[in-house]
Amino acid sequence: MRNPSASNSALGSAAFAPLAGVRIVDFSTNMAGPYATMILAQLGADVVKVEAPAGDDARAWPPDVDGASVVHRHMNAGKRGVVLDLGTSAGREAALGLAARSDVLLQTMRPGVADRIGIGENAVRSVNPDILYYSLSAFGAGPVGRDLPGYDPLVQAFSGIMRMNGHDGAPPVRCAPSVIDLGTGQWIAMGVLAAMLAKQRGQPIRALDTALVDTAFSLVAYQATTARMTGQRPKRAGSGNPIAAPYEVYPARDGDLMIAAPNQRLWERVTQVLGVSELLSDPRFLTVADRSHNNSELTAVITAALAGEDVAVWVERLQAAGVPVTPVAGLEEAVLADATVERRIFAELDGVPHVRLPWIADGKPVPWARSAPRLGEHTIEVLRESGLDQAVIDAMLSNGAAAADPAREATR
Repeated sequence: MRNPSASNSALGSAAFAPLAGVRIVDFSTNMAGPYATMILAQLGADVVKVEAPAGDDARAWPPDVDGASVVHRHMNAGKRGVVLDLGTSAGREAALGLAARSDVLLQTMRPGVADRIGIGENAVRSVNPDILYYSLSAFGAGPVGRDLPGYDPLVQAFSGIMRMNGHDGAPPVRCAPSVIDLGTGQWIAMGVLAAMLAKQRGQPIRALDTALVDTAFSLVAYQATTARMTGQRPKRAGSGNPIAAPYEVYPARDGDLMIAAPNQRLWERVTQVLGVSELLSDPRFLTVADRSHNNSELTAVITAALAGEDVAVWVERLQAAGVPVTPVAGLEEAVLADATVERRIFAELDGVPHVRLPWIADGKPVPWARSAPRLGEHTIEVLRESGLDQAVIDAMLSNGAAAADPAREATR
């Protein structure tokens, strides 16, 4: 995919940078961990992303713009990039040197791997007793969870989320966005912020541990409690919600619209607009609970009423009556919608329109701190900051314990 913009936008100033002066050394890959540290970088932290010589897997994920993955560009914006081979003694020593000068370390290796290669909590704490050591795993480090694989769809499948999605009679459905990875990244970022605040208040936290499965159950918290107490699986509701009706997607003559009328007042307005006021006295639909229990019959009646007009007509009529309603848009339509433009959802970075983080600070979106690093772009400058002299750095580059971006190397 070609770059949609010919010119690069200047990166914004760090006016909203509460983490300025905080150093985070990031040994995470793929999506959840990198998303967390991208958020923290946008808040002003100096995030040093350490990659293996082959680079983070996400660098190869499609689509790409000018040869760089869109996913990688987004998840690693704002960071500096270093390449170290942690299979070498020099690479491990350099990694510990970075940890010694950092406030936070995040690692997403399988339980036991960090210890085995020499950057586990005990090793890191020997060079930096005060560091916050943050571990991310799929199912934790216990004897059951430590060996379970942990990609987003696997956790969705494990946690029951897939069998809650979709319609009866259809196969299990994954939530299309990587909600487990992205949600976990947000929990990690909040954990780091909370730990920083606790430290300021004299309540230091030494280690934090988050698992993808924690996030999965947090997303279905009240359904999980019900399932634990009753032993029953939640009913699949398609686009709807089992605790309210009408509250789902309905077809009209030329497309679909989402109607959300979860209370009696809104239900009365829906019946008036659709010309089915007789339903107000129908014993099947008297209350929210009645409508939820008899939703199949309710859906049939509403669908029949909507069939005579186009989506735009019904949206206009329902909105005029104060009923929450919207056309069901494709993403290609949503990104160009007036409300999206008004909210300034996209902020360019290297000429690529990226979805900004959800903050408006003093009336302005928070700008991107810097581009995602090229592989090894900041290896030399970060190792220098860690106290290594140039001869040692050159030796590491020569023997493969470290690697630097060729373009950056040529300018040093």
